[in-house]
Amino acid sequence: MIRIYSLRGLLLAHDLAFLLLIAVTGAMGWLGLSLRQEAAEESLRLNSLMTLVQEARADVYRQMSEVFDHVFLGEPTAVTEYLSIGQRIQRTFLRMDIVAEESVEQAAVDELRGSYQEVRGRADRIMSSPTRAIRQADQLAVFVTGDLQMSWVGDYERVLNATDGLLRITQAAEQARVLDLNRNVGIVLAIPIVLAALLLLTSRGILQRAFVRPLAGLLRGLEEYARGRLDYMVPEVGSAELVTLERAVNSMARDLAQSREAQMASERQAALGALVPVVAHNIRNPLASIRAVAQVHEGGTTPPEVSQGLRDIRYTVDRLERWLSALLSYLNPLRLTRVDVRVADVAEQAVTMLAPRFEAKHIPVHREGWDLAVLAFLDVHLMEQAVYGLLVNAIDASPDGAPIALTVRRSGPSVQLVIADRGTGMPFRPTPGDLNPGPTTKSYGSGLGIPFAFKVCGLHQGMLEFAAREGGGTEVIVTLPAAEGARTAA
Repeated sequence: MIRIYSLRGLLLAHDLAFLLLIAVTGAMGWLGLSLRQEAAEESLRLNSLMTLVQEARADVYRQMSEVFDHVFLGEPTAVTEYLSIGQRIQRTFLRMDIVAEESVEQAAVDELRGSYQEVRGRADRIMSSPTRAIRQADQLAVFVTGDLQMSWVGDYERVLNATDGLLRITQAAEQARVLDLNRNVGIVLAIPIVLAALLLLTSRGILQRAFVRPLAGLLRGLEEYARGRLDYMVPEVGSAELVTLERAVNSMARDLAQSREAQMASERQAALGALVPVVAHNIRNPLASIRAVAQVHEGGTTPPEVSQGLRDIRYTVDRLERWLSALLSYLNPLRLTRVDVRVADVAEQAVTMLAPRFEAKHIPVHREGWDLAVLAFLDVHLMEQAVYGLLVNAIDASPDGAPIALTVRRSGPSVQLVIADRGTGMPFRPTPGDLNPGPTTKSYGSGLGIPFAFKVCGLHQGMLEFAAREGGGTEVIVTLPAAEGARTAA
């Protein structure tokens, strides 16, 4: 799984997300307040416009009342009051022009002003007539029926209708504004709620992937280890810190598994070391008796076929004795006496001891890297025995005349000895600690040469590897630390 986060990063992202949510909530709140403030100001503006319309309407009533007082009652102050009210109405219309912002509102104000101007024109002509002219009964009837009732009152009604239209326009505008405000406020309030829900879902999913599930896997791994399943590997997923912990747990499990295997191998070897000497002692005594009887009866007047059987008995007893000796040597604790020595010198000594066997099968030895000056920190005697056993196996596996190649080379901080033969190849892959000799066609030998070589290499912090050789045969690779590294490890 791709790791793009850590616990520290998740906490930082979580804090930043909450700060962003707070900022967005604050911005949405400020926007809501702004919309509310704007709506309130718009409502005040519309109410102010309606109030001005009502004031103009009331002043028109008052002005027409002054006309009546002038015409019918002959009030001497009617004209002065009429003109004063007219000036106030004009100021009201100017205030309407300032308050009206929408084009439809301004058109309604202009229509109201036009209607009023028509009425005002007729009223001005009446107010300019002498009062005594309409106190005569015959002229009063004509004025009332012909001028005031038929023309003046009709124009005044149009003014009132225009006023009502403007009031309806302002009321509709205010209602539309309120509806817009309610809709916008709902959207503004929904945004922080949606963001909070997204933050909750996102943070929950991230915490599940980065912490909860990996922690559950880690706990399951610990349960498996408690049951003894040290081969179980905890999935390395989650945050960076948990992945580090999971890798440490997996490494610990591998180390414990290796330690357990080493302990079990040590316990098995200790048990064998305690048991084999007893078994060997109990076997050697009857074997000695059997060999002595066979040797006594061999020869003389013994028939040839019986003598051959007795020789086979002695050969089998000697082979079993050699196996018991090799097994005791393998199981006994080995103590190293180490010195700096060239690996080529150790291999040359083993070749010298096996010279008769090389000559018997006409096997040439090809040496390479024999002049390499790298030293190893070895127990010469034990390493010589190990190489000796490996060379014996190579000689036995090689056909007559097939060469055996010995190569000494440097490999990083280590030095390697490679034994390569041209035999049929090994039918199995030897492993450390395995006493099973595997399939073999050899009629003699103890079968413990390879386990003994594994043990000696392990004591020197080295490795023993077997591989198929290109073109046929087997390569045995003995890897040992160079003298400086080996001395430090020791």
